Amino acid sequence: MKRFLCFLLLIIVFPTFVPQRAYCENSSEPEPYEKEEFPQWALDLRRFEIVSLGSIPFAMIGVTIGYGALEVHRGNMDSIPNPLNPSSLDESEQLKILGLTVCTGLAIGLVDFTVNKIIRHNQKKKLERINAAKQVNVVPISENTEPEEVENDIQPLEENEEDAN
Repeated sequence: MKRFLCFLLLIIVFPTFVPQRAYCENSSEPEPYEKEEFPQWALDLRRFEIVSLGSIPFAMIGVTIGYGALEVHRGNMDSIPNPLNPSSLDESEQLKILGLTVCTGLAIGLVDFTVNKIIRHNQKKKLERINAAKQVNVVPISENTEPEEVENDIQPLEENEEDAN
């Protein structure tokens, strides 16, 4: 038994004293993510998850206060329950509040997703308009045209000069 415990202790403790370089040749520092490493839908889903789950504690407080105010207005309660002490509510009321909280958190995440989708779409359209405006149409001059005719065809770009200043 003593041998087994010593062997087990040696197996558990020994790796902590061995330098990490003995196990791997590469650097142990993590590499930063690249821009194109994850598809946009995965980034959107992750943001939706973070916003939805992150809003649940705040939504719980708001829903509890709102539910209590509604019940006081209906005359079913004497005062608004403490949102940090759920024991003042029975189980069915707690389940109602939990369901409303989850729906509120999902709604907040959906609104955030929609707003970000609209912003990204507008930025893309704006960039397309800027790129389309920067396109220059080159009209080739035929070899039979004399230079004087070309100079007369050129018109000054007053609008572009004002924009540049």
